[in-house]
Amino acid sequence: MYIDVIEDMDAFSQLRENWGEVYDADPHATLYLSWNWLFPWLENLNTPWVVLAAKESGSASRYVAFFPLRLDTRIDGTGRLFNDLRMAGSHAADYTGLISIPESEADAITAFAQQIKRMNWADLVLDNFCGSDVRFSKLVSCFSQSKFTISQTDRVNKTDQVDNSICPYVDLPEDWDAYLETISSNTRQKLRRLLRAVDANSEYRITHATKETVATDLNTLLRFWESKWRPRKGKLTDSLVRGHRGMLSRSFERGLLLLPTLWLGDRPLAALAILMDEQKKSLLFYITGRDESFAGPQPGLILHGHSIRYAISRGMKRYDFLRGNERYKYSFGVKEQRLHCYVVATRSGSNLGGRLDVRTLPDALKKATDLHQEGKIDQATRAYRQILETDPRNENTLHRYGQLLAGKSDHVAAKRVFKLLTRMRTDTYKPWLLLGQSCEAMGQYLDAANAYREVIRLQPGVPDIFSKLANVLFKAGRIEDARKALITSYGVGVAGGEGDASFRVH
Repeated sequence: MYIDVIEDMDAFSQLRENWGEVYDADPHATLYLSWNWLFPWLENLNTPWVVLAAKESGSASRYVAFFPLRLDTRIDGTGRLFNDLRMAGSHAADYTGLISIPESEADAITAFAQQIKRMNWADLVLDNFCGSDVRFSKLVSCFSQSKFTISQTDRVNKTDQVDNSICPYVDLPEDWDAYLETISSNTRQKLRRLLRAVDANSEYRITHATKETVATDLNTLLRFWESKWRPRKGKLTDSLVRGHRGMLSRSFERGLLLLPTLWLGDRPLAALAILMDEQKKSLLFYITGRDESFAGPQPGLILHGHSIRYAISRGMKRYDFLRGNERYKYSFGVKEQRLHCYVVATRSGSNLGGRLDVRTLPDALKKATDLHQEGKIDQATRAYRQILETDPRNENTLHRYGQLLAGKSDHVAAKRVFKLLTRMRTDTYKPWLLLGQSCEAMGQYLDAANAYREVIRLQPGVPDIFSKLANVLFKAGRIEDARKALITSYGVGVAGGEGDASFRVH
């Protein structure tokens, strides 16, 4: 089995037909691993991602399996950087994992694991991994216990004791009345009575979001959701609302969102966000929000009953309540499936290969820069050096590391960094300016003068640059050259030209 690593949207776009074939063939595939859901998700990720694509070795045949992943960067209290390899849909997808043609699954998983072990990461986070026990066991068995630890992560919410690794679902019959016979008589009677009232065009009604109403309906849903969850989630609520809005809006644009809203006259009472998977014939209940001040009939029961009936009428085969074994879900005659939530970690605690993944360096640099700006110099130093161990010619890191060294008055080391930058950034004055300042701080006035002269050649309008040049020339005893620099400065300032800038210090 041969693995290609896909890491840009153009290449991913070309996989659409092949991806659909594998998705259709995989009995464990869910909407979150469909091309249609993943494409806008990957397109909007702010961290690097890769898709591992498996095909028969030495063959131009089509791919038989795909494994979408993302790379995160974390930093500890000492400034040490690590990479975590996560499932691509993490933080939005209730189900993650891989897809495969069944007869190729075992070989593809082995090849995926071999490729993953060639990457640079400290933790492989298998959050919400959906698939058979055989599939999951095959994957984790590829990571030897001599080099890796494998630990299960707790998904039980301590506040309400909801187990988010359990996913209730309903296998739908072909007929609504047949479905009603699978639930308790009490729930059956409630559903019939409540839906009959809605169907009779009484004061209650249910609408589905359209192109014209989806923005308003989403606002209603998220306003209700926020009012319930902000007391528990606090500051995190705002980012969660933005994330939900973005994902659900993109899903609607791609025909993946069903958004029913229950109304009492012109007053919205509740709404559901449900993802629709036409290929797998399933509806996946994502989130709900309701007016907590409403004291009438149960809006959730009405909307779920309506949505299950709608699913049956559309020929859907499953109504999936996704993660969480909340009690109310069991009123609908559900079965359960359990997700695999584990972390495979290197025993050393460090990245495989002893270096960062090059794709994560921009994020690593941001974290190092944040430490630098916060005055955490020792931690920032360690982070900058770790980045440079991976990419010794990373220009932005060299620039900031050089500034850190100069700020510590380690001008000998700073000079080496800035000299390297002048050879790399030949068209910009800033490395020369920084080099000149370090040379001046060390009393190397002629070297400083030559550096400032390069600044003038590249950008004569830099504030006070001629004064800086004249100053170091005076300190070096080059009085006449300093005088020329001041005359040139006057010429540039008055005439707006370059003046007589032909002299060089030797």
